[in-house]
Formats: sequence, structure tokens, C-alpha cells
Amino acid sequence: MELLRVGDEQALGALAIRDSGVSRFLLGRLWDPDQEIRNRAARALGKAAVAFPQIGIDLTRRLMWALNDESATNGLYGIPAVAEIGWNDPELITPFLGPLASLSWDAGLRLEIIRALTRIAEAAPEAVRPVSEQVAEHVDFEDPDERRAFEHLLEKFGGIDES
Repeated sequence: MELLRVGDEQALGALAIRDSGVSRFLLGRLWDPDQEIRNRAARALGKAAVAFPQIGIDLTRRLMWALNDESATNGLYGIPAVAEIGWNDPELITPFLGPLASLSWDAGLRLEIIRALTRIAEAAPEAVRPVSEQVAEHVDFEDPDERRAFEHLLEKFGGIDES
């Protein structure tokens, strides 16, 4: 917790890479009241997923489940961790992109989903491009935050494939 608090992300990332058990602790910090703690935990989880791919898959499954109403969890705070896992290991996250995009109908999740896809597109635009059309169907272009976020996503790969 001290590494999260002081913001030593390099040391936190190194610890997460060395010790697979740190991931469980970081997962719990995704719901911390302090947004910066949540963001640091998400970035460290992204690094841990590369070091421990099976843990990365399991974490992503848990975070995706938390987005379902049946989970009775507020999964919103897990979306940045999904983004960081995808940015660090695009191959690992690719099977989850369609399910993530399919949740963009939910106005409470949509902005974070767009931001997550944008982050993943920084590392793997070709993986994100196919799901962007699905997200576009739900974007509220009257909402300036959503509109800007979606435009930023499209910039990562030059727009939606019209073919």
C-alpha cells in the first residue's frame, strides 16, 4: 500500500512482476476511494499480466464479470485495469474486446469503455478497430466528453472501417 500511496510505480510494477500474489491486493485497490490509487493499481496490474499471463486472463475475466448486472458489483473501476492489461499485452486482451465493446450500450460504462479501447489501441489499433463500429452505435454525440473520447479513439487508427 505504501508504494501505491507514494506513487512509486516503478517499484510497484517490479513487485507485481516478481510476486504473483500482489495482483490480488492490487485488484482490491481498484475500488479505492482515491482515484490516483485506483489508477496506479490498474497500471501495476497491467504489468503483472505480462509477467503472469494466466493471472492476467483470470483478472480480465473477473473484471469483465464485474461489468454484468448479475455480479452485483460496480465494475466501472475495473475498466482502467482492463485497458492497462490490454496496453501491456494486446494479444491477451483481444478475446475480451468484443464483450467489452458490447457493453457500450450502458451509458454509465460507455465513457470508460471508450477510454479503455483508446488505451488499448495505442498498442494494438488493429485489434480495436473492428469493435469501434459497435461502440459508435451507442455514443451520445450530444455529450461533449463522449464525443471527444470517441474522436480520440478514431484517431488511433484513422476512423471506422466502412468496408
